[in-house]
Amino acid sequence: MQTLRAVRGPDDRTLNRAIKIMALVLVLGVPTIAALYWMDRHVEAPPALADRTVSAAEEAVRNNPTDLAARNHLAAAYVSAKRYDDGIKQFGQILDSEPGNRPALLGRGLAYVETKQYDLATADFQRLVDASKAGEFAATDPQLQQAYYELGVVALEQDRPADAIAPLQEALKINGADADALYRFGMALIGTGDATKGVVALQRAVMFVPSGWCEPYAGLVTGFTALGDTAGVGYANGMVAFCGGRLDEATADLKALISGPRKTEALLGLALVAAQSGDTAGARDYYDQVLAADPKNASALIGLSQLATVGAHPTLPATSPAGSN
Repeated sequence: MQTLRAVRGPDDRTLNRAIKIMALVLVLGVPTIAALYWMDRHVEAPPALADRTVSAAEEAVRNNPTDLAARNHLAAAYVSAKRYDDGIKQFGQILDSEPGNRPALLGRGLAYVETKQYDLATADFQRLVDASKAGEFAATDPQLQQAYYELGVVALEQDRPADAIAPLQEALKINGADADALYRFGMALIGTGDATKGVVALQRAVMFVPSGWCEPYAGLVTGFTALGDTAGVGYANGMVAFCGGRLDEATADLKALISGPRKTEALLGLALVAAQSGDTAGARDYYDQVLAADPKNASALIGLSQLATVGAHPTLPATSPAGSN
């Protein structure tokens, strides 16, 4: 899978997170290495780059030890290089000097998550939320949105799905197109027994990131199963097969549904499978069938646009349905 991914380029979700990373850099001026880590704690710099970044950041701090921005950069570089204890120490020194430093609160919280110190992580994220939620730009604040999101993630990690719902809702108020937050929100809802709303959230997540990310489809299997929706389970299993690169299995599962209540979802899935197989004409035909019944279907319109401008090769995932994002 890794080889195929390298040949075909970044998957949809990687591109989605990269856009957010660049937005944070442009809006906040945060050093790129910090933004890379903070916007998706599973994006890691290559070892050689991480080492060079750490060395350069250490030199900057030695030259100006009172520069909190330089120390923040160093702390984030340590965390990106998986030197979590060093990163936590550096963030702590910043917070000793400036207790409300938002990048440091966010960065240390993420380092605590990586080391499974969930209560400490929650405390840092909550401090950032409490200090920022009434701010003038709270409705569009990307750091506040990330803090809300991480509070939800921590609650789920601690098997507290009910406690994850409120912060994830707040994260989605700031950015309703955050596929990661939608996925976590959907799983939290399913975890509290609200499979109906959970499935809706997961469907929105896969609308934004239809390929290269298996977990939402696996979540849909759980949600549709809880609802007793046999056709929905069949669709979700077909998409799990697609996401795992089992294209023949996916095609068979999805074709079995095109005369039933999940026809639209099945046709959209078949379009992705056809595109993955290099069958551009087949993919177009499936999208056209969707648009014949629903001329404003966003997924079909976007899919056709991608076929025309990017090519017909959605990336196979680098993770299995049971993997972590």
